[in-house]
Amino acid sequence: MLNRVKQVAAALTAKITDKDRIFIAKHLNEREQKLFWGMNLPDQRHALNVAYSALKLALGQPQINSTILIKSALLHDVGKVKGDVSTIDKILTVIAHKLNGKWAKQWGRAGKGTILNNMRHAFYIYFHHPERSAALLSAINEDPRVVEIVGIHHKAPADTDPPELRILKMADNMH
Repeated sequence: MLNRVKQVAAALTAKITDKDRIFIAKHLNEREQKLFWGMNLPDQRHALNVAYSALKLALGQPQINSTILIKSALLHDVGKVKGDVSTIDKILTVIAHKLNGKWAKQWGRAGKGTILNNMRHAFYIYFHHPERSAALLSAINEDPRVVEIVGIHHKAPADTDPPELRILKMADNMH
């Protein structure tokens, strides 16, 4: 639970530095950057933190394709589009997932409008953002390896997982 409190604090104090902007410009093309900048600020900061941690975790592992790893890390949450979910709704979805994940996943529905629909939409985004992210990346003809990794980054580990996915999951869990 302490980790979740830290995540909320990080979201409320999120900033993007000039160093971060240079990193993004170096590793993402124009279409990818459009998706990255389409996330809200806390999700952008999270993606950067995941990318920086993933790079550290990959040190000394020559089998890792660093281009695929960095793009996957920076773009893994682009299905969480700015304005789609309020901060309070996001916090409530995390709490509900911890209390009763099966119910929370079933209760989520796409579509906004009323307060109740907005809350259900937040639950939907929380559980389905990997697939949404993969669809957005596929629509811009992203490298299929990045699309695959992003689309399954919350699925249970499998023996066939590429090493970049394993590192992305570790880095994502750190933040």
